[in-house]
Amino acid sequence: MGRYSFDGKNVLVTGASGGLGSTLVRKLADLGARLVVTSRSAKALDELISGLPTAADITPIIADLSVPGDAKTLAESALDAVGHIDVLFNNAGLGYFALMEETTEERIRYLFEVNTFSPLALIRALVPHMKSRGGGRIVNIVSAAGRVPIPSVGVYGGSKSALAVMTNTMRLELAPFGIDIINVYPGTIDSSFEENALRESNRSGLCPTDRCGEPKFRIADQVLEAAAGKPGEVWLERQGKRLAVAALIWPAFVERRLKALRDKVVKTTSLKQRRWRLMQVESAIACNLRCVMCPWTEIRSRVEHRGLMTQEIWNAIKPHLPEVTTVDFTGGGEPLLQPRLAEWIADAKAAGCQTGILTNGLLLTREVAAKLIAAGLDWICVSMDGATKEVYEKIRQGSDFERVCDNLAAVAELRRGRVPMTMINFVLMPMNFHQVEEIVTLAAKLGVDQVNFKQCEVVRGEHGKGFGLFASEESKETRRREKNVARACSLAKKLGVATTAFSFTPTELPVCGQDPRDSVFIRYDGTAGPCINLAVGGTTRFFGEEVTMPQVHYGRVTETELTELWETEPCRRYRERFQERVQAYEKVYRGSLITGSLPSADRLKASAIAAMPEALEGCRVCHYLYDI
Repeated sequence: MGRYSFDGKNVLVTGASGGLGSTLVRKLADLGARLVVTSRSAKALDELISGLPTAADITPIIADLSVPGDAKTLAESALDAVGHIDVLFNNAGLGYFALMEETTEERIRYLFEVNTFSPLALIRALVPHMKSRGGGRIVNIVSAAGRVPIPSVGVYGGSKSALAVMTNTMRLELAPFGIDIINVYPGTIDSSFEENALRESNRSGLCPTDRCGEPKFRIADQVLEAAAGKPGEVWLERQGKRLAVAALIWPAFVERRLKALRDKVVKTTSLKQRRWRLMQVESAIACNLRCVMCPWTEIRSRVEHRGLMTQEIWNAIKPHLPEVTTVDFTGGGEPLLQPRLAEWIADAKAAGCQTGILTNGLLLTREVAAKLIAAGLDWICVSMDGATKEVYEKIRQGSDFERVCDNLAAVAELRRGRVPMTMINFVLMPMNFHQVEEIVTLAAKLGVDQVNFKQCEVVRGEHGKGFGLFASEESKETRRREKNVARACSLAKKLGVATTAFSFTPTELPVCGQDPRDSVFIRYDGTAGPCINLAVGGTTRFFGEEVTMPQVHYGRVTETELTELWETEPCRRYRERFQERVQAYEKVYRGSLITGSLPSADRLKASAIAAMPEALEGCRVCHYLYDI
């Protein structure tokens, strides 16, 4: 046992009739504490007391901590009964298993009353008395779910997180008065917690077995050891602490760790069941505009079939759609030039895929939009690189600013709720950078959901040269630009518009967003490859240097089954190398979590990058791998 003794102390334990609570009470009685115990059930209190030694000094009080005001009444009753409280164990708690979309306001408030508001009310009621006596001790049973985004446990985690953050603050505030606060994270306990929890849709919880977690007598010993020790946070389960730390410094790692649980809870088709997370289908490389930065202008002059994917190619793709999560019908051209687009979207939706397009928006008339929405399109992104007619039409030559605005507004009117989601891609260039805030305001006016600030990072031949605003190293100018984009994002938040943005200086990633481990790009001519950059290849610029992007092809879907192309040597090579990089990167982070040595975020990231094997050709000169 730690430095603090419970012998002869007045100890108040809430939730005393529960699994952990009743075990704590018995052990505290053995340690000589004078106990005040609470439950909302008189019968449960009688059973608890009957199981204690006859010499135990115990005062039972019935209290329902789900009722606002009962916690304060409990504190007053306890003080009246025993004169003062030396130690408070905030042990009462209730679980709630539900997806956030299933939760009800009534149950959220009920849970927060039990798990957050009542414990705080007890603390605030007892603190003045503890101060007058020169000290006291408050022990809160909190949870790792308050630090880790565990699917179906969001409300419970939120209630415990709120309690932990506020009482951690109180620890600093009350330390000068001799009042110690200890927050204990016990991990999973073999108790009736899940059996008594609230739930929606018959959610089974995280541990729907007869026995789950550590025995309550063992956890009770550890809680009492922590309660008798120094003030602070005490984690009884290493894995929970590691995930909590990782959730702060590397949230993507934690989300990957929780995907299997997420898929089990929400009953979605996991990536292991669907081979491809993303299939990018270049329905057309043809385009109706002449954009100043377009990298595909020269390629477009050498196309066959007028630059449109044929039905034969789509027929070769279609049988594989049940193994695809998302189909993006965009490549290097304008997908609305594809006359069968709505039909193909409907095919993908019938197979359970999410679908979307990136368009210049000129052909997105009300009639066309209605067809695409009826086909089941999930998202529409419009390339719109100017917030005024003059700037926009200087960049998107051959377009009409007013018409594109009208078309976007029509989509907002036609859609059902927020489907399809609407976005604007704004490619940052010297000629339009001053409009980053104006495009946000325009998006809000048109009813657009999100603005994506993109770098002008793809160059082929002479097209797009000199338009990029990023740099190989941070400078006063890149910092100024980042601040301007940050201001635009802040404005967007106020206007209810979401935003995304890339960096202005490079940071090597283990894998790019395209991620060839579970995605494939299929050109308009049926050629499959890792992504559009590698599928096309050609002369490009990489941070000011002239380099060549190699062509990487797996083969044609009209000549070889897509599943066979997926097992070809070039495809396996890219998949395996990225897997090696991700594993090496994650190993560094895992190692720091296991050993408990946590260097600064920058040093940790630098070590993880250094540990990765070199990226393959093409990827080494692709800005996407460097978060540009």
